[in-house]
Amino acid sequence: MLSRRLVIASAALLACALPFSAANAQGGWKPDRPVKLLVGFAPGGSADVLARLIAEPLGQKLGQPVIVENVAGAGGNIATGRLATSPADGYTIGIAAAGSMAITFELNPKGTPYKPSSFTPITMVASQPNVLIVNKDVPANNLQEFKAYVARTPSASYGIAGIGISNHLIAEAMLHRLGVKMEAIPYKGAAPVISDLLGGHIAMTMDNITTAAALANEGKVKALGVTSAQRAPQLPNVPTLQEQGLANFDMPTWQGVFAPAGLPAPILNAYYEALQEIVRQPGTIEKMARLGSQPVAGMEPAKFGTFLDTDRRQWAATIKSANIKPE
Repeated sequence: MLSRRLVIASAALLACALPFSAANAQGGWKPDRPVKLLVGFAPGGSADVLARLIAEPLGQKLGQPVIVENVAGAGGNIATGRLATSPADGYTIGIAAAGSMAITFELNPKGTPYKPSSFTPITMVASQPNVLIVNKDVPANNLQEFKAYVARTPSASYGIAGIGISNHLIAEAMLHRLGVKMEAIPYKGAAPVISDLLGGHIAMTMDNITTAAALANEGKVKALGVTSAQRAPQLPNVPTLQEQGLANFDMPTWQGVFAPAGLPAPILNAYYEALQEIVRQPGTIEKMARLGSQPVAGMEPAKFGTFLDTDRRQWAATIKSANIKPE
């Protein structure tokens, strides 16, 4: 069910000439005033850092500043909603992930004020694994020992930074595949989740590689498994969940760049070409690695749209199997 995320890994390794020949034929659009790049989270977080990493070189290639505008709230959905209602003139784009561009449509279709058709997908730019981390006193050092612990500990619970976010659904997909259940405790952000994990009030969480690796390498938590198909360089001794028996379990987090629906082809092509150059630059690769991210190159707009359609269907299956309801 989860094997389609292998496309992220293969796309990330693509470094050959792009088959997007129409871009060269139709390119040439240049903005004549600054561009806004909407981010759905507060300054300083990983999404904001990634946006700023892209914004500066993108502005240099376009010839106008690209200004990051943080519109935090509702798991990124407020910024995504603003993007949906912006003019499709190239002067407002956004960086978003599965939460607001895939999961929300399946979790709460009636309560989401925009649709998949409200956007023009430009390209995916980055992906990073998540990590299963547990309190250091949990008597488990691998996935199968953790499964046994959960099976004999009905009171065991895990923390999430919100109902329906990708980390919540990844955790539920893992538990479903293991055949065990845990109560999900929602918090108002990732920081209190980690606080309660360290304090022993919850047994487990699924967190991004940047935070998880820092905590595990300092001995504050135990990292039991990585959610991507390949091991993470930050945690080379931690096996993937695939290695530990969950075949085809490949669920990294991704980030992509979007525009409002109806973006004219010359503008779309200009953005795609510029972003492809940026994610292939050694400096970008090095900076993303510090965030625990891997740049994704070669995912053309049409391929990105196809990926999104598949992604939504797979998240829908996870939501249904775990019987997850919106808050």
